[in-house]
Amino acid sequence: MEQQTVTLAKAGIHASLNARCAVLAAANPVYGQYDTDRRPQENVGLPDSLLSRFDLLFIVLDNIDIDSDSHIAQHVLTSHQYRFCGPSIASGFEEASPNLNSSRRGRGPVEAQSLQEDESSSVWQMEDPLKRIPTGNKGLSSTCDVHSLPPREALLHSEFVRKYITFAKHNIDPEMGEEARESIANAYADLRTKADDRTLPVTARCLESLIRIATAHAKVRLSALVDGRDCQKALKFLS
Repeated sequence: MEQQTVTLAKAGIHASLNARCAVLAAANPVYGQYDTDRRPQENVGLPDSLLSRFDLLFIVLDNIDIDSDSHIAQHVLTSHQYRFCGPSIASGFEEASPNLNSSRRGRGPVEAQSLQEDESSSVWQMEDPLKRIPTGNKGLSSTCDVHSLPPREALLHSEFVRKYITFAKHNIDPEMGEEARESIANAYADLRTKADDRTLPVTARCLESLIRIATAHAKVRLSALVDGRDCQKALKFLS
């Protein structure tokens, strides 16, 4: 995976194909529940040689918490409640607000298209409409003004995030500066020193992971140069 290639050797054909994509894997603990007294590789039953190929490893514990359990239950029940509503639940909002529905019908095609473009270009959005059905006219506007400050409960609009990631991926190609090279080398040496039996083995693949994560963080900042800040963030992810 770290070479981003797939080697084929079948039926006399030997080829190496590009596979430049991210790999996301999930594994359940072999003991039914994660044992914090055991190493991560012992809990998932995978060897170190395979786990070291992944840049990041996240351990999600199923702790008993009333607030967290209630939030998960509400999310599952809400997804079942609206799964038969078709591609959109806009009809439910229109029925809840006849004034808004009639005002939208009165708009011409050009005005309606302009309103749709404004909503799709918004940076911030309010709470997920699947979580709470608004009553009346309150809360029916799910997007915020692009130039206004985000409300406390506002989230980044999904369409804006997609466009941002696409732009950063295809237009930003940061280079590794001297400061970044020195920071990554020191961070790698520090990780090798602090490695013990409780952590995953720190190999040369970890060095490649630091470079990829630091470069990705520079892309998120839309920066053409990987600097010390990106290296510190990459080290924080791996620590």
